[in-house]
Amino acid sequence: MTRGTVYLHIGEPKCGTTFLQDVLFSHRAELAEHGVDLPGVDISDHFRAAQDILGVEQDPDDPGGLWAGSWDALAKAARTSQHKAAVITHELFCGAGDEQAARTIASLAGVDVHVIITIRDLAGLLPAEWQETVKHKNARTWQDWLGDIIDTPPRRRRPRARWFWSAHDTVRVVERWSALVGADHVHVVTVPPSSAPPDLLWRRFAKAIGAADLKIELDQTKSNQSLGVAEVEMLRRLNTRLDEMPLWFYARNVKGKLAHGLLSERGRGMRLQIPEDRHEWVRQQSTRRIRRLRASGADIIGNLQELAPPKEFPVGVLPENVTDQELLNVALDTIATMYERRYERATELPRLNRIARGAAPGILRFVPFRRGRSAAWKLAHAVGRRKS
Repeated sequence: MTRGTVYLHIGEPKCGTTFLQDVLFSHRAELAEHGVDLPGVDISDHFRAAQDILGVEQDPDDPGGLWAGSWDALAKAARTSQHKAAVITHELFCGAGDEQAARTIASLAGVDVHVIITIRDLAGLLPAEWQETVKHKNARTWQDWLGDIIDTPPRRRRPRARWFWSAHDTVRVVERWSALVGADHVHVVTVPPSSAPPDLLWRRFAKAIGAADLKIELDQTKSNQSLGVAEVEMLRRLNTRLDEMPLWFYARNVKGKLAHGLLSERGRGMRLQIPEDRHEWVRQQSTRRIRRLRASGADIIGNLQELAPPKEFPVGVLPENVTDQELLNVALDTIATMYERRYERATELPRLNRIARGAAPGILRFVPFRRGRSAAWKLAHAVGRRKS
């Protein structure tokens, strides 16, 4: 006898996952009132659980929380939730192999498990995935990366190409999880085109988790910001000089502060072009994907024709055609913005300190530990900013 429902949202990567996770965690209270629980503290708990399931080796000097044992803890919280349903979400689950997927479902014994997969068209997916690899230290060029994905036989693929196909061989992913939970418990949600209403993807996902009638305001939600071609190419070239930097430090500082912060604020810029000699491959793969998904028996939420390739591929720019002057402009603008912000913080700090001296002592009396005192000063500074 089952004790509730767990919705396992496994990806695919670059298919609206950041947007959906932000909606979910920004509206936990509304979802809880509707009977939908999000176990864990925040999305990082779901990330660590996915890393645990995949058996990813953690850098020994990583200051983040350990992910060994994270999956069992999150699965237990979902199994024992007092709500009618719980949602676990991270796109890394999509890369699970047969044994890892089986372990995932076995850990959720006793509840009714549904698997949700969000997918998008290949013409949009390929540029997004290359850009994401560059944000994770990849220094392979756009053309070379496409060759790794499209031309290289499975046994000779580089690690990033193996990861791409483990997460984006959509039919194989659907078959793997259908064998464990049943095809009727696998929900394939198509990502609508950019011209669609901005809340359409959320409404489709909400239907998959049984919350179609829940009204949520999406004004404050975010998506994973895309970069322009010049910005990505500058970052790729920077990666060639950062070989020895550990990934956890890179993720926090280069990906988080540089790419998602400074570079994304420049706007989309020039669009990345899919080379003409790859168009036919995209068309054939898209047609095959649609046909096999339609025959898979999975629950399709949305429209499979949204996975079809465009009749005419968008005009864009190849990274090798970005000029040195354009790359220099990106680099100089980024450095200038970084130091302008450091100057603003430096000149703002004395004023905030004066306000903090008045606000913090009362808090500090109740906070004896060093780490707590640091938090108290941060709180006092936040109060100062609101007063200014």
